[in-house]
Amino acid sequence: MRGTLFFRCLPVIATFAFVFLGGCLGKSQSSRFYTLTPMPEDQAMSKSENPAQNAAVGIGPIKLADYLDQSKLVTRTSDNRMIVAEYDQWAGSLQSNLTHVLAENIGFLLPTDHIYFYPWRTSVPIDYQVMLDVIRCDGRLGEDARLVARWSIYGGPEKTPLAVNRSSIREPVSGSDYAALVAAQSRALAKLSQEITAAIHAASRGQ
Repeated sequence: MRGTLFFRCLPVIATFAFVFLGGCLGKSQSSRFYTLTPMPEDQAMSKSENPAQNAAVGIGPIKLADYLDQSKLVTRTSDNRMIVAEYDQWAGSLQSNLTHVLAENIGFLLPTDHIYFYPWRTSVPIDYQVMLDVIRCDGRLGEDARLVARWSIYGGPEKTPLAVNRSSIREPVSGSDYAALVAAQSRALAKLSQEITAAIHAASRGQ
């Protein structure tokens, strides 16, 4: 009789055990979210007069390498081996984040408030268009961040080619976690913004 009662109660016991163990063992780490940040405006603002000040700048199109088209952060252990983070993610689209930070930096550096994102209305009089192809945007935890990109600048409504370049930037990481890596990536993007802005300055002096 007791054996029969035990077997009748077995499904209930198993259910409670499953719920208890699930509560103890099923707790996973919470996801952590990161975002690139622009350079400080007070450090970036140009102190000298330049013909490119207040210029209308169009940002885009911007293309990212296929391996960057995901929400999780990517690091490397070697040039040929990548690791996709399990809990560390971008807070939204990396492409959108990178585009807006690049625009903020260029706006600070020229300086100008007239920044437009591709595609803009045909009626907008763009002075300089910046196109970017990001080949690499990753790094090694505790070591460095890498940003490699090809970029072009076109001038006026005729889209006259003004500059075509390739930037390869390595930025040391100040810590061993993902937050330190993303901070280094932000500094690398700031350096890329400075290179692009310097090319716009040079083109404006030559006009």
